Amino acid sequence: MEWMQVIEIVAATIGLIYVWLELKASMWLWPVGIVLPLFWIYISWHSEVYGNVLVNIYYIVACIWGWREWIKHRKEGITESQQPITFMPKKYRVWLMAVTVGLVLLLAPAYSRFMDSPFPYWDGIATSISFVGMWLLAKKYLENWYCWILSNLIYSILYFVQSFTISGVFFTIYTAIAIAGYFNWRRMMQVQQL
Repeated sequence: MEWMQVIEIVAATIGLIYVWLELKASMWLWPVGIVLPLFWIYISWHSEVYGNVLVNIYYIVACIWGWREWIKHRKEGITESQQPITFMPKKYRVWLMAVTVGLVLLLAPAYSRFMDSPFPYWDGIATSISFVGMWLLAKKYLENWYCWILSNLIYSILYFVQSFTISGVFFTIYTAIAIAGYFNWRRMMQVQQL
């Protein structure tokens, strides 16, 4: 087994732990989420999926911020299980769509011109959706799962096309887990309303 395959397996295993913690809405997802990006930065750089490098640098910062947000609620006497999962307020929809489109229009040409990305627009779309997804997750909005389903699906295809099969398989698994995560959070949301 090649060194890169070992790194892919370690990253994917940590990623499964992260997604499982997210599925459970556990605060422990944040510290795991700070470690995980380091592996994906390395893998993504070598596989020329440059958008995922940028996404994972952002993830480190976003996980620190998200952890702080959830800790803030805990200090207010609200445990992670008491912090409600909610729908994103309608006022954010247009704003987040504009941010996503703006990021794609900024990142895709940059990936093409400066990083010679083989799939700059798909990479830019997945990157932009992931940025928005992390913000939605930190706010504990149910819609974060839509972002993970779509971005994981795009990344799985990009890794398969670049012959990083292990990463492609695991991003396919992440896509399936994100679908399960959506339904689990939806169920948790209904329970908290009782």
